[in-house]
Amino acid sequence: MAGNVSQSEADYTCPVCCDIFKDPVLLLCGHSFCKYCLKEWWRQSRLQACPVCKEIFPMAQPPRNLALRNLSDTLRRERGQRATSGSKELCSLHSERLKLFCQDDQQLICVICRDAQKHKKHNCVPVDEAAADLRTKLRVELMHLKSKLGSFKAQKVNCDKMARHIKLQAQQTERTIGEEFQKLYRFLRAEEAARLDAVRKEATLKSEAMNIRIVNLDAEISSLADKIQTIDKEIKAEDYSFMLNVKSTLERSKCKLSEPETPVGALIDEAKHQGKLLFAVWMKMKSIIKYTPVTLDPNTSGPQLILSENLSHLSESKRAHRLPNNPEREGLFTVLCHESFSSGKHSWDVEVDGTWAAGVATRTKHKTSPRVWGIYAYGSNDYLFELTTDKSLDSISRDILPKKVRVQLDYDQGLLSFFDLDRKALVHIIKHTFRDPVFPYFNATVKILPVDVSVRIRQPT
Repeated sequence: MAGNVSQSEADYTCPVCCDIFKDPVLLLCGHSFCKYCLKEWWRQSRLQACPVCKEIFPMAQPPRNLALRNLSDTLRRERGQRATSGSKELCSLHSERLKLFCQDDQQLICVICRDAQKHKKHNCVPVDEAAADLRTKLRVELMHLKSKLGSFKAQKVNCDKMARHIKLQAQQTERTIGEEFQKLYRFLRAEEAARLDAVRKEATLKSEAMNIRIVNLDAEISSLADKIQTIDKEIKAEDYSFMLNVKSTLERSKCKLSEPETPVGALIDEAKHQGKLLFAVWMKMKSIIKYTPVTLDPNTSGPQLILSENLSHLSESKRAHRLPNNPEREGLFTVLCHESFSSGKHSWDVEVDGTWAAGVATRTKHKTSPRVWGIYAYGSNDYLFELTTDKSLDSISRDILPKKVRVQLDYDQGLLSFFDLDRKALVHIIKHTFRDPVFPYFNATVKILPVDVSVRIRQPT
């Protein structure tokens, strides 16, 4: 093999296999070898040394020689081209020019090959005709590839937009979460201060009352001690002096003070301040916390809509927002809720104004219009219509258009009902057998109303 290697290829020949390098690696001594050749050499010699200079290689794996690999691959391709350039137009069997193309075997053949048993029944055409047909076919495929490339580039642009939007979403969400928790912190700090102030006020009042009580007791104790000392002195006097003052002494010995009593409620009412503390604060916290049964999903919102920070209020925007073209986004003025329902009964109340729509919809996997069931109103027409059929609800006149609507879904029974909350009247019922999960659906100007939250305390039985 070494004798067949040209002088230009000598520098790119492995010393082990005497052929152009394949996946070469470099030893510390400076010699390079094919990775497989070196591995086999080490396996057979059982010594991890250089096959040329016998220097021991201390590392576990030798590094790849990328520069030598690129040069070797180029040289190998050139050698292959040289080997075939002289005979590429001649048949290797008959030494005739390859003028035909066998469409069955997809190979070039000569006129003798065409009459041979192997290709006799095959469809053979001239090379120029086959080349023209194949070029046409390749041009079509090239057009498909270019179209595919355009699709991938468009997808790349959209993904770049989505990546920027994700960062913006994270910033906005973090800010909103921080603001919401600040509300709770402010409430808790104010509640803590109020309760500490109540304890301190009670402690001050009861301490002052107890101090006054102590001062009065000290005065009474001093008075009684003086009286006892005086009477004791009178008792120890001579009989004449004692009897001379006995009447006044007896009067002084009588105590007109009532028996001292410990006042009730003198101590701080710890049970009032500490009992059920967290529960009482939590119950009071309900005044600042609003609960809505459904939540608007910003990822489905159209670019012509504005969503409030708490994701409960929807309104039209004067200009379109630059939003990523993600699959969940449905239309310019529509939005779905985050919650989905596939069984049971559910309801939510909304406040509407001007142009609006409310109902339920299925979420599509591809960019096709979702299936929607609901009602809608145009501010200019002052009439209600059904979304599915686009028919006017003649039973509702323009004078009694609802301002607050309750949407009630009975998924299992296939009923979607709409009620006017102000008039407490049924507006419309849609009957449909739902088979897929449905999402609350809104359009244009809608505000989801919060519901009252109640706490039930269950006593142990």
